[in-house]
Amino acid sequence: MKPIRSNELNYLDQLIVDKFRDRRQDMESNIEADTQKQTDKNYKGFVVKLGIKAEMKAFKEAEDKLRKFIKNKESYEFTLSQAKLRAAEKLNEKLNSWSSVRSWKSEYDKVKKFEIKEHDDVEHALKKVCKQETRRYVQKLPKYKVKQDLELLEEQAKNVLYSGRDIKEVWKHLGMTFKASGVPVAAPKDFLQLESK
Repeated sequence: MKPIRSNELNYLDQLIVDKFRDRRQDMESNIEADTQKQTDKNYKGFVVKLGIKAEMKAFKEAEDKLRKFIKNKESYEFTLSQAKLRAAEKLNEKLNSWSSVRSWKSEYDKVKKFEIKEHDDVEHALKKVCKQETRRYVQKLPKYKVKQDLELLEEQAKNVLYSGRDIKEVWKHLGMTFKASGVPVAAPKDFLQLESK
């Protein structure tokens, strides 16, 4: 009797494993193919046996309605979205026209440009320009007329101050300028009195 050598033993061991694995895979493939064929044949009868045909139909109808609703909803949503964009464009166009006519200004002292996208922003934007117009009106009221003259009065005060005149004359003129501009000042009274002639 001749014993099996180790390399022959290893070869035969691997051969057995490979051949049986191949055969099992072939059998599994055939079983899967036959199972699929038989499942296709048995399916209708299987559903009838379970008694769920009506439930399946109801489920399909509900799903179809939902899909149709979602499609219609998206279409309707798109239509409304486009209408909103057109309305916003029309509003912005009109406001921008008014902005140039009424000289509304942005924060950077440029012509105010409206780019309103949400209705919630309309009131805020309109309040800003309304405030601008109201401020222009209020500034023109007689009690605020002096504000327009402040720069001129300040310039006059500085000119008198640096004119080289006598201190009494400077204080007298500054007193009149401060009084005219409404600027309170604690000046010495004897400097502010007029000299009698």
